[in-house]
Amino acid sequence: MPVSLMDLASQTYRLGHVSLRIARRVRSSLAIAVACVSLGWLGSAFAQEKVSLPSLDTGNGVPVMIDAYLFRAANAGGPTPAVVFMHGCNGMFTRKGKIDGRELDWARRLNAQGYAVLAVDSFTSRAQPSECANNGPVRPSVERPGDAYGALRYLQTLPDIRPDRIALMGWSHGGGTVLFSIGPMSPGRAQDAQPAPDFVAAIAFYPGWCNTKAQGADWSTRIPLLLLTGADDVWTKAVPCDAFVHDATARGAPITFHIYPGAVHDFDYPNLPVRNRPEFANPRTHLVPITGTQPEARDDAIARVTAFLAKAFGK
Repeated sequence: MPVSLMDLASQTYRLGHVSLRIARRVRSSLAIAVACVSLGWLGSAFAQEKVSLPSLDTGNGVPVMIDAYLFRAANAGGPTPAVVFMHGCNGMFTRKGKIDGRELDWARRLNAQGYAVLAVDSFTSRAQPSECANNGPVRPSVERPGDAYGALRYLQTLPDIRPDRIALMGWSHGGGTVLFSIGPMSPGRAQDAQPAPDFVAAIAFYPGWCNTKAQGADWSTRIPLLLLTGADDVWTKAVPCDAFVHDATARGAPITFHIYPGAVHDFDYPNLPVRNRPEFANPRTHLVPITGTQPEARDDAIARVTAFLAKAFGK
């Protein structure tokens, strides 16, 4: 972790035998380091702001307050487009309490393209742990669409965000949240007193609940959707998702769908070894998920997301 300016300054003063010239050099070097951190040049530390916002999930009749992390676009010369992130079933944080590497990687990438990112924490805001092995009370069909639309409305209050250029992006549990959020029975939109502007685009990586049974036989959307999944994903399977997408596009839904041969769950995660995850085994079916990076799929997904958002945002 970088040393803070206050800590380093105090160390400098304690070392009375250090010359003023050296002390000035130390302070100058530290100032550069702090600037680098704020601009995202040093390792995993880059600018992010923790915020609290009201979800459109009203719970006991009042809005649930949720945490989110705002990554502002680099070198922005004016209001920028933004992307709302919806995390997967294991939550937004690692065991060490750091924001998940997948979300950080995508946030850096989108910031560099001139977009802000708001990563929504649906779980710890509600004192909810992982839901990967068992379905928990924070549902992608009920509570989390309210979080997505609460995030949208929050971003639209910020002067440095373009209110008509905001997209929704999710992975796995969060990918299923995307489908429930932009569909015709969206509980997020149903609770939204402001009908427009809506999300201009949506992206779902290996989404859960990507099937007709979960989404309904009449599911459709007007929001352009990019849906990416792996052919060898045993957790969120491609075959029922393919059938669901086929029917939805026949009804006019603007979906771009791609299945990656040989790819498993989390194929876009940076440098994640492919392995079985018995800790996430379904207690009813005993299915053991397989997760890991597929480099070719990851590279292609990055290119597709980049082009898709550029078109949606009019860049």
